[in-house]
Amino acid sequence: MPGRTLTQRKRRVFDSVFGGADISQPTPVATPVTGFTAPGQAFGAPAPIHPDKFSFPSSDYRGSPASKGVPSHGSNHIQDQVRWDRSWHLVTRTLSLSEFPENRAVLEPLKPERESTGPDFYIALEDVLYPHAYVPYARQTEDIIAWHTSQVRHHFLHQVLPVILRLRKNEIPTAILVKSIKILETAHRQYHHGLSFIKEQLDVSSPGTSGQIMAKFRRDLDAIVSNSVLEPLSNALMMVLERHVSAILGLPGSNNVHSSTTILPESSETEKSRREILSLVESFRKVGLAGERFQVCFAEIMNNAMTEYVYQGCKGIWSLEDAADAPSAKQGTVSTTDRTSTLPRTAHNASPSRCVTDLCGWIENRFAKLAVQVLNMLGTRSVSWTDKEKYKEMSIGRLAELRTKELFDIVGNWPRSNGALDDLRTAITTPQRRLRLTEVFSGRLGGKLLHPGTSTLQILQTYISMIWSFHSLDHSKVLLDRVAYPLQLYLCSREDTVRIIIAGLLSDTEDAQGSPITSANDKLVELAQLLNNGSDQVGKRANDEELDWHDMDWIPDPVDAGPGYKRSKNADIIGTLIGVLGSQDVFIKEFQNIIGENLLKHDGTFEKEIKVLELLKIRFGEAPLQACEVMLKDIQDSSRVNGVIRRNQNLDPSEQEIHAATSKTGMADEDLNPEGLLQPSLHAKILSRLFWPQLHEETYLVPENILQLQKRYEEGFETLKAARKLTWLHALGQATVELEFEDRTIVEEVHTWQATVIWAFQSDGTDDTEPRRSVQGLVESLQMDEALVRSALKFWANKLVLHEISPDTFSVLETLNKEDRARSNAQAAASAAVGGSEDSVDEIGLAANDGIGKEKMGIYWQFIQGMLKNSSSQMPLQKIAMMLKMLILDGFPYSNEELQEFLGRKVADGSLELAGGKYRLKK
Repeated sequence: MPGRTLTQRKRRVFDSVFGGADISQPTPVATPVTGFTAPGQAFGAPAPIHPDKFSFPSSDYRGSPASKGVPSHGSNHIQDQVRWDRSWHLVTRTLSLSEFPENRAVLEPLKPERESTGPDFYIALEDVLYPHAYVPYARQTEDIIAWHTSQVRHHFLHQVLPVILRLRKNEIPTAILVKSIKILETAHRQYHHGLSFIKEQLDVSSPGTSGQIMAKFRRDLDAIVSNSVLEPLSNALMMVLERHVSAILGLPGSNNVHSSTTILPESSETEKSRREILSLVESFRKVGLAGERFQVCFAEIMNNAMTEYVYQGCKGIWSLEDAADAPSAKQGTVSTTDRTSTLPRTAHNASPSRCVTDLCGWIENRFAKLAVQVLNMLGTRSVSWTDKEKYKEMSIGRLAELRTKELFDIVGNWPRSNGALDDLRTAITTPQRRLRLTEVFSGRLGGKLLHPGTSTLQILQTYISMIWSFHSLDHSKVLLDRVAYPLQLYLCSREDTVRIIIAGLLSDTEDAQGSPITSANDKLVELAQLLNNGSDQVGKRANDEELDWHDMDWIPDPVDAGPGYKRSKNADIIGTLIGVLGSQDVFIKEFQNIIGENLLKHDGTFEKEIKVLELLKIRFGEAPLQACEVMLKDIQDSSRVNGVIRRNQNLDPSEQEIHAATSKTGMADEDLNPEGLLQPSLHAKILSRLFWPQLHEETYLVPENILQLQKRYEEGFETLKAARKLTWLHALGQATVELEFEDRTIVEEVHTWQATVIWAFQSDGTDDTEPRRSVQGLVESLQMDEALVRSALKFWANKLVLHEISPDTFSVLETLNKEDRARSNAQAAASAAVGGSEDSVDEIGLAANDGIGKEKMGIYWQFIQGMLKNSSSQMPLQKIAMMLKMLILDGFPYSNEELQEFLGRKVADGSLELAGGKYRLKK
């Protein structure tokens, strides 16, 4: 580098003449009056005072008293000051830092070279280091160590730091760090080279004093480097450290070619990354970058790595099978004893889950190992066993937070989420975490489930999963009581809650082939299964459990339990659901209504109803269910009475009907039923009015043939039961109707009022014209409510039996075209597939008619029109029902299904429009 050397030489010549800008000038504050110089002494030079070179000053040629022997006091101050100034000038000029080269060669000698420094430099350095000994009268002195530190700060900030900052423009993170470390190492050698002259002189003059001075200089230099360099290099440092830490800990990184959810085992690449990061930490420590900021940066990366492992290795792994196949579980097989030993003390009391044991093993074998190696190299502190325990507790806390956020989905996935519940049971060990769990779950529950868009069946299914899940998580039911109250209140506001619960209890647990039914889209089959297998009976209470000394899983009551807390030994699903209703009276009353509907609608032995009733009697006792027992006895007795009356009154099938049935071809013996082939037939169910729910007494004119059969039946009953009289309830009956057309025959099981309406359309045979009936004509001739007439006409029109030839005028559809025939076949196939599965919800019921009655239809329609005009132009069904309940003084006694039927009729007649689940007035 001849050009650079020539420039340095020119600069040195210039500074020798005019003085450097950064070097203190030796000019004294005042011109000294020193008298005449001694023979052989340079003009202005101070008298030597060193013992080995001591000489007395010459006498004053002016003969003044002060010049004889020892100089005057004022002249000593001046001489010492001049001597110190000249010594300071020589030392600072020699030790001044040259311009920093960006590409200094490793073997290039540092300035100043030791060969170029003569004895005068060391003499002047002693004057500067010990002014109290060599120039005691000098008034203005400075600290050479502070001066060197100051010039190092100035030199670093103005020459070294800009070189490092320029690296960020066109370099990759690894190259930035490597080149920055080389630049800082060069600067450190240059700064310590100048300080080494001072250290050597201190070691010679005052042995043992240089160590403290050098340590202070290193601390100051490290502070300068760390505060100015680490922040510009933070992005590159974070990227490099994250890459190495992810590789060491097996986490997916940007250069990982494996799956993004794979936790990799240790390999040669892991050890390579470990060597690189340790080498980087050692280099950072040497150049002063391993201070507090670096430690905070490393701690942040390790903290994020712990969180990333929890989310990558445990998120979505809820079942025990998933945990066995998890990436973290594939790293090796761990025995039960080893799993227990890796757990922290806070988790030893619970049965550890697979995710928890794998997580603690990862902390001990990989996470804590890396932390120990890095912290030992930094020399700040060592990692103790207590620190490892804290790491494990922190990781279990992260897992608890993850499972807390996933708890709503875990509950919805029950029972395939037992592994996640095991994680929560191990991790939720403090009152703070238990409170956090309930708060987060309550928020998710209210936002995702408790809104009008969710069906009552779905809410109840989620509630059952909640009971099972929280019972598995916390047998004390303290957590369940915290989160279930809003859901219970919301279920109380749903009118169909009780009906769905009872329909679930009465549902079939096996299909036609005898296979168990695990779930259904329209019923709570789980309740029937619980009721049948007896696994949901009321369990023992806490006072009984305290006597069970053989229970190895016994745990004390939770600290956050209330004062009136009692422990339940099992989940008690049915009891909890019934408790939602407020009292068992509400449940029993609705059960009485529903079982009455089933008894009236179907025939048979009713084994399912009897079994459910017997199981409920075990739970509630016999007295509350006495009315239901009477209802069942009525049906059983009426079956025997019905047979006696039919035999006495000759109501059984005649010989002609039997002959007509046997003459039919293609009928199996079990399908042979001659009843009703040639003439109507009548069966009756005799009820005890006092024990049945409120029975609907809708009256209308039945066909004359049926009326004659009823009279004969009454005569037979009065003969058999002289003191009792029959009252017919037409609206509650069922009829099997067979309709013969020119191109088809239809057999339907319908209500009696639907059969009465279609009976009015049969031809009398006098003319060939198709019979036509209007709505008003049917209302007058049958003396039937218009709502029932319209509902029956709509039913037969959907069955392609009738068709509307003009507004409110219907006629029989004797023949079908190709499209109508395909539609009819599809309806028949759908009816066969359903197979009467909607038997739990009747169209009329015992206390309600088919939809909203005519007498109140106009009032409700006025309210609905006012709401859609004044409040909102469009509303969903739930909002309309809610506002009707608020606006009508007597309340709105109909369910959402009945309101939906009423609004559907308004949509059919063109008064309303339905778009996107919302109703609006048709423009």
